[in-house]
Amino acid sequence: MQYNITAQGHGVLKYAEELGVREGYDYYHDRIQNDIIPNIQRLLKCFRGIELPVIFTKIRSHPFFSEDTEEAKADPEDLESEGVILEEIMPMNDEVVITKDDPDMFEGTELDSMLKEDGINTLIMAGVLTNECVEASVLQAVENNYRVILVEDSTAAFSESIHEKALDIIHDNKVIITSTEDILDLL
Repeated sequence: MQYNITAQGHGVLKYAEELGVREGYDYYHDRIQNDIIPNIQRLLKCFRGIELPVIFTKIRSHPFFSEDTEEAKADPEDLESEGVILEEIMPMNDEVVITKDDPDMFEGTELDSMLKEDGINTLIMAGVLTNECVEASVLQAVENNYRVILVEDSTAAFSESIHEKALDIIHDNKVIITSTEDILDLL
């Protein structure tokens, strides 16, 4: 849920617009704005209210732009803001943020050992992209023997069909797929 992959005028959406393929991302952008951000906000409020641990992951920022743009000539540090987590769901001071280099949140990070050290065996997951970071992380979590609950209406891919195909793969791996409302009712 970083600017470079979710926000209008940033990263991949900005690059798509430059290439003239922006209309293909309307589903994704609308889902982010109308469903995912509000649902994640509700989940965060609930988790924080009952003091459940909240962990954010973010992938190191990789710029999305054509090589002849002004951004291509910019100082790499100026591009770092693209990798910031959206302000609407910004981590609180005591919440962990894991920076990763791979779509899988476990690969090359201390997340697995941190979770096991804290006795956490169930993960409730949300974010983007369903068919990339979410799918890779969910499948590795299952491989690492976590019980995984994916909050379907708090995830998205660039199209509904890609999202649904990823959900099929995830479901086939013994992952519980549910809604924000169901999680809030459970907690």
